[in-house]
Amino acid sequence: MFDMPLNSPQLFVILTVASLLGASGCATMNVNPSTWQWPSLASEAAPMGSPDWWKKHKKAAEFVPGEGYRVVGVEGFFDQQGRPMKAHAAKSVDEEKKSGLLSDVQVASSVADMKSQLGYGPDQAAAEQSFAAGEGLFRRQEYGEAAKQFKKAIAKSADPSLEQNGMFFLAESLFFSDQYPEAVEAYDELLDKHPNSSHLDKIVRRQFDIAHYWEKTYQHKPHWAITPNLFDKTRPLFDTSGNSLKTYENIRLNDPTGPLADDSIMATANSHFLRGRYGDADYYYGLLRREYPRSEHQYEAHVLGLQCKLRIYQGPDYVSVPLLEAKQLIKQLKTQFGADLSTTERKRLAEIQGTLVMQLATRDFNRAKGYDDNKHFESARMYYSQLVRDYPDTPLAEESRKRFIELGGKPAHPETKMQWLVDLFPENAERTAIAQVPMVESENPIEIAREPMQATEATTVR
Repeated sequence: MFDMPLNSPQLFVILTVASLLGASGCATMNVNPSTWQWPSLASEAAPMGSPDWWKKHKKAAEFVPGEGYRVVGVEGFFDQQGRPMKAHAAKSVDEEKKSGLLSDVQVASSVADMKSQLGYGPDQAAAEQSFAAGEGLFRRQEYGEAAKQFKKAIAKSADPSLEQNGMFFLAESLFFSDQYPEAVEAYDELLDKHPNSSHLDKIVRRQFDIAHYWEKTYQHKPHWAITPNLFDKTRPLFDTSGNSLKTYENIRLNDPTGPLADDSIMATANSHFLRGRYGDADYYYGLLRREYPRSEHQYEAHVLGLQCKLRIYQGPDYVSVPLLEAKQLIKQLKTQFGADLSTTERKRLAEIQGTLVMQLATRDFNRAKGYDDNKHFESARMYYSQLVRDYPDTPLAEESRKRFIELGGKPAHPETKMQWLVDLFPENAERTAIAQVPMVESENPIEIAREPMQATEATTVR
């Protein structure tokens, strides 16, 4: 028996380590006493670059412009937190240490050594053996058993290259066993840990295929996002469509310059379009037009973007921004694709442009009609003339031209009822002062077509 007091720190370490190993089902420990080293419980000098070390030397440190802080007797320079400027600190120590004996670096290292000796730590030989077994099972298409071996290889490996390959083939095993949700998660874990993986191209291809499958499955049989999937292992537990969109987004974020980045954006936009989410679809079509100008989807992104803007527009009583943006898109389409459009595409573009022009003309006509009905004839004539000038080929242009002529000679504004009462208000003086400010005449007044019976006079909007 050990001869030590019950409150000895060494006894506490033994009991703690024993409890940790006992939780793993280990009843005996086969450790050579001659090789076991007790962790040092005495205070040791803080390692260079640690917060404790910097706290001790900060006051005596000298700041050198362009270099950093210099500590006498120590080579190199340090930043304002005591970290080496041109070398990594020997050991990183948290500023706020957790209380307790197991937070000590030496104890944690000793526990890791203990687990390694008991077979719970990295074992490269065992990792390679498991990986080789997994490869054999994978080639025989025994994907379930292969996945188990690859998991063992990942857990045992201390080699980043073998770990990366193990993670990839684990995801591949899940993919070929039709466990698509688990496969997507495994691919994401691999890219989180190894963002520059040599398997990146194949990973995004697999994820795109899975996302496309989920999207088509949802289109074939739509369901509520909260409806659980309890029997089909190829689909997520909830929200098949949402997971499809998330996977498309991850493809773009993980490989923004890859061959499938623009395809994933286009697929996302089309998915929103088919569900009637025209605002979201318009955003992604616009993203594709801006970020991927060489994409093969540019024409469709323009045309479908136009359709989105026409559907977003809520009518002549609302803001005209979607219509103005659509007008700009048509201009871009003609500039970029005018010479390459087929007869069908030209006809399609002409139909869209006709719809847009009619919407804009209707907006101006309703505005003119509103002023006309309220007897603000000067404003009404201005909008009628603007419609005739901008949209001369629409059915509303002739009606606007006729009404413009009829309003000739009408008072600019309706007669104010009870003018004597209005004059009593103080702000009436300000209105009078504003009315006396001379207006600048336009150098290019808008001209409307002459009346049939007045061939010698031109009607001009002032």
